[in-house]
Amino acid sequence: MTTPRTALVTGGTDGIGRAIALRLLDDGLRVAVTGRNVEKGTALADEVGRPEDFVFIESDALDPADAGKVTARVHEALGPIGVLVNNVGGGSKNEFGYIHELDPAVWADSLERNVLTSIRMTHAVVPDMLEANWGRIVMVASLEGKMPTLPKVGPYVTSKHALLGLAKSIAFDYGENGITCNAVCPGYVHIPTRVRKASAALAEGRYADPQQNYRDLARIGRHIELPEVAHAVAMLVSEDASAITGTSLNVDGGSSPY
Repeated sequence: MTTPRTALVTGGTDGIGRAIALRLLDDGLRVAVTGRNVEKGTALADEVGRPEDFVFIESDALDPADAGKVTARVHEALGPIGVLVNNVGGGSKNEFGYIHELDPAVWADSLERNVLTSIRMTHAVVPDMLEANWGRIVMVASLEGKMPTLPKVGPYVTSKHALLGLAKSIAFDYGENGITCNAVCPGYVHIPTRVRKASAALAEGRYADPQQNYRDLARIGRHIELPEVAHAVAMLVSEDASAITGTSLNVDGGSSPY
């Protein structure tokens, strides 16, 4: 059996996705990354400078037809996909509030961004893995997928919990086909290229520094660094991780008790 050496990282032009993509490239995989920001994606591809091994594909994961188009483009550029990292996701507009205060559309938007995008991309990629009788799928979830750490963020917490259930279902369905599926659950990740803004008022005054809550939870006393998340994903998609499936790996400095 020839193990497919092409990885697809969604939302891979910045932050966690970018770190994962570059780590997998260093590990010898061919890598395709998707994203909406053409400027960032093009700059990253130019920085790598290896079009035979690394491509950027402009993508809008919220478009239901996007997954099929992306998969076809990866096939054309790099070949069949053996590794899928579902990294697209994030918060939704106007998602802060108690359940009775939030419009159902806010919940639908969060589930679309964090769950349905992963379902559609997995649906498009699994046939490659079935043909090879080998595959690795990783969901980038969150500490919030294990436990709520702040009030009034129900849509995000719910959707990230759902990703863990999706990973278990995929692992259960395809284990006999040599396909594993796991999730990583990072704590608050220090991303130098981003200025993250949050309101302490949204947390009912529980902390003055919007990110102090995460530092307080982490037993290591600090935020998580990008290479630490990338390393966890690299391990899960390796050949040596063939017996690890249907699980969620905390990369949170000891924040979650389970």
